[in-house]
This record gives sequence, C-alpha cells and structure tokens, in this order.
Amino acid sequence: MHRRPLSRVAIVLAAVVVLAGSLVGGFYILVIKHFDVQPPKAEYPRPRNLLEAQKQDLDYFGKLMALDRSYTPEERDRAKAKLAELKHLDRPLPPARLKVSLMQTIALADNGHSSMFDGDSSSNPLMLVEPVRVTPFSDGFYIMRAKQPYSALLGGRVTAIDGVPFDKVLEQLTTLQGGTGAWRREQAADFIVKQDILYGLGIAHDPQMSSWTVVQPDGHAVTALLRASPLRGATAFQSLRWLSPELLPAGKDWLSYSPAAGRLPESLQEYDHHFALIQVPDSCAVDIRLQKIHDSDGQEILPFLKAAESTLKARPPCAAIVDLRGDTGGDYFNTERFAHILPRLVAGTGPIYVLTDSLTFSAAIVTAAFLKDAGGNRVKIIGEPVGDRLAFYSEGPRACLPNSNLCFYFQIAKHDLSHLCLQRDCYWRDWYAPVWVKSLQPDQLIPRRFADWNEGHDAPYEWAVQAIRRSEARR
Repeated sequence: MHRRPLSRVAIVLAAVVVLAGSLVGGFYILVIKHFDVQPPKAEYPRPRNLLEAQKQDLDYFGKLMALDRSYTPEERDRAKAKLAELKHLDRPLPPARLKVSLMQTIALADNGHSSMFDGDSSSNPLMLVEPVRVTPFSDGFYIMRAKQPYSALLGGRVTAIDGVPFDKVLEQLTTLQGGTGAWRREQAADFIVKQDILYGLGIAHDPQMSSWTVVQPDGHAVTALLRASPLRGATAFQSLRWLSPELLPAGKDWLSYSPAAGRLPESLQEYDHHFALIQVPDSCAVDIRLQKIHDSDGQEILPFLKAAESTLKARPPCAAIVDLRGDTGGDYFNTERFAHILPRLVAGTGPIYVLTDSLTFSAAIVTAAFLKDAGGNRVKIIGEPVGDRLAFYSEGPRACLPNSNLCFYFQIAKHDLSHLCLQRDCYWRDWYAPVWVKSLQPDQLIPRRFADWNEGHDAPYEWAVQAIRRSEARR
C-alpha cells in the first residue's frame, strides 16, 4: 500500500542526486578546461628570407602573448604597441636584438613567472656564455666561478662591462624580466653571463666577447677580455649555488672562489643535498633544508619529508629552522602536509624560523605561507623578502617560436595568498590547500652581504641560531 509513494520519493531523490552530480561534474569540467590552455600550432609556410621568418615569429609570439593572463589592460596595450613596432620593421633584427626585444615585451606583464628562455641550447651556435659565473649580493655582483685563464677575476665585484658602469648594466638587464625588483635583480645574475643578451642590449660591442672590470676584495681593479663559448651541460646559471666552492661533477674545468676565512658554515656545506635535516650544533634545534619543492637530481622530496617527520616525532626539537633560500619552487602539494604539521612536531611552543631570499619563489613562497598560516606568531621570517608578490600568475605551458630558438612560458592561473580568490582565473587547485597570510615580509631583515660570506658567516642562519640559544638559556 505504501510502496508507490516511497518509490516516488526514491525516484525524486535519485533525480536530485543525478542532477547535482551533473552540475558539479559539469562545473568541474568547465573549470579544468579553463586552465587547460594549449598553444596554437605554429603552422606557417617555409619562410623565403630572414625578414619573413622574423614576421612569422612575431605573429606567433603575439598569439602566445594573448594567452598570458597576467597582463593588466594597460600593460597589454603597451606590449601590443611594442610588438607592432617590431612587426613594422622593413629589415630583420639581429637575433640577439630580437631576443631582448621580446624579453622586454614579456616583462611588461610585470609577472615573475612569465618569461622567455632559449630552446635547445646545445644546437644553438648563438648561445654563447661567459667563462665566469656570478652571484648577487646586496652590495654587488661577484665572480664566484671562473675558468683557468680568468682566475684573476675570482672574488671580484663587477664594476663595468665594455666600459658601461655596472649600475647602468644592471638597469638594462632588469628590463628583461617581470616581477619584483628583487626578482628582476636575481635574474640579472643569470642574464649577465649570456653574451647574446649583453650584445642585444648594446652593452657589449662584439657578439662573441666583452671586457669585464672587477674590483677584488683587496681593492685592486682587474680588467680582462672574456671570450664567450657555447653552453655545455646544465650547470650554467645557478647563481646561489656558487655560495659553495664545492665543485659540481660537470664543472671540473672551473675554479671556485673560497671564503677568505677558509671555512663555510654548516648551513652551506654539502650544498648539493637539496633536502637535508641537520642538527644545529650545540642546540636542541634542527635545520630543515628545502632547496626544491620537487624531485631533482635523483633526490626525492616526499620520502625526505616522511623520514623527517618520523625523526622529529621520535625526538621533538625545541625549535626549527626551515631554509627556503634559493628555492625557486615546484609543486606546493609536496609540502602542504609537512608545513602544517611542523608546529606540532616542535616541542611546546618552540619557535620556527623560516629563511627566505629573493630566490624563494613560486611553490616555495606558498610553502612559507603554509608555515606562517599553521604556526602563527611562532613562525618568524628571517633574511630577505621572497621573490614575488602574494598574488601572482603561474601554471602556464611553454611554446617555442617557429624559426627562432626562443620559447615563451605564458601564464594562465592566478594565486592569491592574501585574499579569498574568487576571480575566474583563480587556480582551482588552491581550493584544496587554501592559505591566506597578511604578509611574508621578514620579521628580521638581513641582507646577503659579500663581506659576511667572505668571513665564513651565514648571517640569517646565525641570527636564527643565536635567537634559539637565547630562548634555550631562558628555559
């Protein structure tokens, strides 16, 4: 007698469930599709000459630029105007000048992730690099690696290139990358050793060589003519890596500058270990090194974090230092869980000091935000400001121009670490790991100074260790 009404109720409920599922599924598909942006095919006829090849590249570049969502309307208008000027040229630009022009066009987006890079450098005869490697400090750019003929430059602060004063060199190099001033400056340390960039900007007078002047630590000035050579291997531009004089496997023909003190602090030793759990000497604290937020060089982040968690559970430290300096990112879901449980792994209300610098970028910034969100006032940021703003665009694919050996990372998804992001471009994965912080500005600002490093000090790390020891003494 009651079966029919119950059947109707069941049918209605089933219909509601199906409808709700369809709506959710449809919404999910729409969201995923919004971020599944693929570059158009570069379908052009074989160019008849260099000018036609350049026009094809510029046309395709414009299509890619249109996909980058990080431009504001005003920035996009300026970028379009610059691109139109290039399209109206009646003769082709030298490849180096075309490259820097397109880099400057991308930089108008003022987004740290939007960038241009060289394609297959091993097959590009124009990709010439200097026989030196440079690290930026707060007081200048210093030569930390050099090939044998140029050993006199080691430890020298760059003061001029082909007669152009360093401040003018830096001013031009920072036009090639969007983002914060600190991030632009860090990228300039990579750009400065690329001869095509120096030539394309008009700093260098010759496409294959340039004259560098440096001032050595004793105040003596040295000038040398550097002959650039084709890039070999994948160890060319890791500027913070040169803080350690330890040689790389592929860098046996390079000489290192070692600190005058003859030692490195423990925080900079065995620097090629991207992930490390280090007991702070004479302390109950630990130092957690995260140079990547992804697997790299055969080193895996998730097994490391799992092992670190087990170790800290078995013997809770009184405090922790999390070193994110030089960490340009990866996948923030790799660190989301560990960052949120770390405050519970540190005994009592022990402090957590997060070391950052202007190379702390992308997923490393999100990781710093996770830590700040989870630990509240227990978490203090030490060192230099992170390399990006709390709102930025990323998650984009890459595409290469049809005729030039140049590729473009265009960005499509917005992350906002300070506000609830409800715009259409806000990245859907952030809903599964929401985080909002007021600021990631350092609680203790400590610049990276060459004099400190040369005397064998790691000032931000040592400040954190001393703060921990004072806290231990009070207990």
